Amino acid sequence: MTPEGRVERLERIAKLFARAGRRARTDLRQQDEKINILINLHMQNEELFAKNEERFKKNEERFRENEVRFAKNEERFAKNEERFEKNEERFAKQDENIRAIFELQKQNEERFRENEERFAKTDERFAELAESQANTDRRLNSLIDIIRRGRNGAS
Repeated sequence: MTPEGRVERLERIAKLFARAGRRARTDLRQQDEKINILINLHMQNEELFAKNEERFKKNEERFRENEVRFAKNEERFAKNEERFEKNEERFAKQDENIRAIFELQKQNEERFRENEERFAKTDERFAELAESQANTDRRLNSLIDIIRRGRNGAS
């Protein structure tokens, strides 16, 4: 190989090295940009994780508060159930009392009807008695008149 051929060959190799170097630097820059993007995304994710941790803590507090509320509500529901049962018993007793009152009212109405019949019979008897008394009074007056006349005529 001639010295000029060697120089040309060296120039070609030097150009290849230069191009390879430029490509490597470009690739390095792109990798740096990608690494920067990844770092930025990682930092954003860390911020989001920190916010999510705060949210999770708040949610845990809310869950604890809700558990306390639910426990209180369960107690209230149990008390209300007891009250409802007592009220049901009271209503049942009141229904029995009302039925008893209606039965007594029916009995009283029957007694009133019987008394009305008795009063009607008594009124008839009083009318008969009054008529009998009037007849007796007339007879007695007649007898008294006869006796007076007899005394007056005999005297």
